[in-house]
Amino acid sequence: MGRPEKAKMRKMTGQPHGLFPVGNQGGRLRSIQSALTAGYISSQFADFYCHDCQAQTLFRRCHLCDGTNVEERSKAPIEAGERVPLKRSIPIKDVFSSTLNKLKTKIYPDLIKGVRGTTNKRHIPEHLAKAILRAKHNIAVNKDGTTRYDCSEIAITHFKPEEIGTPLQTLKELGYTHDIHHQPLTSPTQTLELLPQDIIIPCCPHSPEEGADEILFRTSKFIDDELRYLYHLKPYYNLTSKKDLVGELILGLAPHTSAAILGRIIGFSKTQTFLAHPFFHAAMRRDADGDESCIFLLMDGFLNFSKLYLPESRGSSMDAPLVLTYLLNPSEVDDMVFNLDRAWRYPLELYKAARAFKKPWDVKIELIADTLNTPAQFEGIGFTHDTTNINAGVLCSAYKTLPSMQEKLDGQMNLARKIRAVDEADVARLVIEKHFIRDIRGNLRKFSQQEIRCVDCNEKFRRPPLKGACTVCGGKLVFTISEGSIIKYLEPALKLARDYDVPAYLKENMDIVRRMVEENFGKDAEKQEGLGTFFS
Repeated sequence: MGRPEKAKMRKMTGQPHGLFPVGNQGGRLRSIQSALTAGYISSQFADFYCHDCQAQTLFRRCHLCDGTNVEERSKAPIEAGERVPLKRSIPIKDVFSSTLNKLKTKIYPDLIKGVRGTTNKRHIPEHLAKAILRAKHNIAVNKDGTTRYDCSEIAITHFKPEEIGTPLQTLKELGYTHDIHHQPLTSPTQTLELLPQDIIIPCCPHSPEEGADEILFRTSKFIDDELRYLYHLKPYYNLTSKKDLVGELILGLAPHTSAAILGRIIGFSKTQTFLAHPFFHAAMRRDADGDESCIFLLMDGFLNFSKLYLPESRGSSMDAPLVLTYLLNPSEVDDMVFNLDRAWRYPLELYKAARAFKKPWDVKIELIADTLNTPAQFEGIGFTHDTTNINAGVLCSAYKTLPSMQEKLDGQMNLARKIRAVDEADVARLVIEKHFIRDIRGNLRKFSQQEIRCVDCNEKFRRPPLKGACTVCGGKLVFTISEGSIIKYLEPALKLARDYDVPAYLKENMDIVRRMVEENFGKDAEKQEGLGTFFS
């Protein structure tokens, strides 16, 4: 099966609204409301002391008097030159009440979710007000304090105004005054060349997930509230509709890197892909062949990102905007894009050379590499075949809309039978070998090594306690890996092996896996079948 397209807001485990620890008092949902019911939170906090009100505080700015005369208390033990945060109980009702006063409201969302505990070295929490405001605007937080939107990448060099839903006057104000034929922009059907740091964000009407326009719009509202109430500054965005996102600056960041690239939104596509110039993708060190990256608002990065929030574990600085590239230099991006051609048409010599099996470099075609460090490096890229509309394809694959794995599999095999170039038996073999059998075996192994979880306080145990209940709160214990996650692929895999001519060795392997599952969970009882089964 191919990789389905992706465009959705990033959510951490538990889908927290803020990086504020709630400890075990947050319950199964890790909610502030559960902690309020308990009356306190027991967790590790950085130990700050406010000299103005002479009280212990959780943040660098006192949550009681809003003063900045705050320092780390000297009573915290020091190891290897670093202060070790102490685990302590805080009166969450008082902290929550003072935070609501700061936000000038008595109304708050029904569910505000924090994290079980902070994972950064100094255990510095995010301000509780941010969690409340994110819950109000229904957005999630990432490990670094920002709100990310993940999406598949597609390279694009040209577009038409009608494809991205942006008015002509707005495009002119953004610098798109002439089309590729050097004619003034007067029609939404004219073709324009995309500027290297401009992007088109996904807004698919058929996707089960919310579009980037919706998430970024709500994030802008969160940032404005944050500036107004938490930092006592004027709102920055003041957007009235999602269309107002056009012209706003974003940061693009790829996984496994720590350098963000500055971009500008110029419109919206109905696809589930992040459309940007090949230079932009290459600046993020991506190949733009279906890779995944993320975007987030520039002010979100400036205001909410902090290295202090990053986990202490190895690799935590990956996928964090430690460096910002604000001006794209084509000669400094990933060199794979240098081999992209700029031609408007391919010469006859190319086709003759292909027929003679010559090397690609035996025919001279202008490449990106030929224009580096010249004025022509930013514009003039051509294309050989036009497109009626970039939104005219399949906007949401069946893989994302079909509810069960069996239906997804049936759809794939039905397509394989229709395509003469595809050997459906080999497709069945690959699905079983590369996907199903590995997942079943892996999940079966994890099942035997799993932890036990309390449904009330979410405490986890490596071995079941002898008392048969949670040793912390006395709650009911359940498995963390269910039987269903193991057997969900078993029947589809067995059906594939029966219906298609897969190798005998693979059939024997599947039979062994079936017996392994039955040894652990028992054999299904015989089911009474209707007469229709024998005639299908």
